[in-house]
Amino acid sequence: MIRKDFTPAVMSILLLLGIIILTLARHWRIPGLWTRYPLNWDAVFTGLYVLWLLVEIPTARKDVNTEGKKTLDFATCQIYGCAQAFTFLSALWFPSVWNEPNFAHFAGMGLFLFGVSYRFWAIRTLGVFYSHRVRTLSRHRIVDSGPYRFTRHPAYAGMIIANAGVVLYFFNWVTLCIFLFALVPGIVLRIVVEERMLSEIEGYSDFARDRKRLFPGIW
Repeated sequence: MIRKDFTPAVMSILLLLGIIILTLARHWRIPGLWTRYPLNWDAVFTGLYVLWLLVEIPTARKDVNTEGKKTLDFATCQIYGCAQAFTFLSALWFPSVWNEPNFAHFAGMGLFLFGVSYRFWAIRTLGVFYSHRVRTLSRHRIVDSGPYRFTRHPAYAGMIIANAGVVLYFFNWVTLCIFLFALVPGIVLRIVVEERMLSEIEGYSDFARDRKRLFPGIW
């Protein structure tokens, strides 16, 4: 019998509610930041982030009933999911060091869009084998096309890049610390646990030998 795991879907819904509440609070606290521009870029960024979550919710919902089981997960989904949530929520809540619009806002948004796009490329390439849970399928095989030609875990790399964009756009020291000391370690822990499972799949050791985990030439 497959154990249903509603955690990713519930966490996504709670994060959406938190984003809505804190976005409204942020607008009330600093209403004049983007008055000289035709668009409120804070609202645009938040809208893009929410769209990202909405696109990934079907994957979380699919995980509830798909074949497979948790394998040595140790709640890594909850750890890095909470860290991701607190990264963005803290970015909305704490005052930014940027007192007025500048290049960092648009560089941060560009970094965010690149990270999300890279993540979606990885998810689409992995197809049915992608999951928010650490699991195996009876037909599991190694995928070495798309971004998997370069690294072993491009979806996680995309997550890191996207959230680095969040940090840069809304820059404050609390969000930076959450990103560096909670989200990144949470993703690293997730990768370590996941690779224990992947190492049991035929051909993974050969696949891993020629590729770094997240970023070419780094790790």
